[in-house]
Amino acid sequence: MFPILDEAIESFWKEMYAQNKQDDVVLVVVSEFGRSLSPNSNTGTDHGWGGNYWIQGGDVRGSRILGEYPNTFDGLLDTDRGRLVPTTSWDSIWNGIVQWMGVEDDMLLNQILPSRHHFEDQLFTKEDLFKSSYSQRARNLRADKK
Repeated sequence: MFPILDEAIESFWKEMYAQNKQDDVVLVVVSEFGRSLSPNSNTGTDHGWGGNYWIQGGDVRGSRILGEYPNTFDGLLDTDRGRLVPTTSWDSIWNGIVQWMGVEDDMLLNQILPSRHHFEDQLFTKEDLFKSSYSQRARNLRADKK
C-alpha cells in the first residue's frame, strides 16, 4: 500500500505548492496502533501500544526523531513479544501543532487537549516542531486583531 500512500501524499503537496500554501499546512500521518514485533500463533502480529507517526509541511522542522526511540527491545519498554509501551503521549504532537495554529492560552489548550496536563514534561511546543512561531493563517488573524 506504500506506493498508493506515496502517490497520494505527492499529489497533495503538489497542490499545496501550486496554491502557495505549503508553509501553512501540516500533514500528520499516523498508524492507528502499534504492532507486536513477534508473530502470534497464526503467524500474524497483534495490536501493540507504542506506534509512530510523522508530520510534513513547508514550515516543519523535519529530519529528526522526537520522543524516545528504544535502543533495545528488552527491558522496561517491552511488556512481551515486542509490544512496546509508548514513551511519548499522543497529546505531545498536537500541543505543538495547536500552538502553531495560534492557540497559546493554557485554558484553551487544556480544552482542546483534555489529557494534556498529564504529560506536561513531554509536550512538544511549536518551537520544537516548526521553523516559524505561527502558521501564516494565525499570523493573519493576529494582524487582523490589531
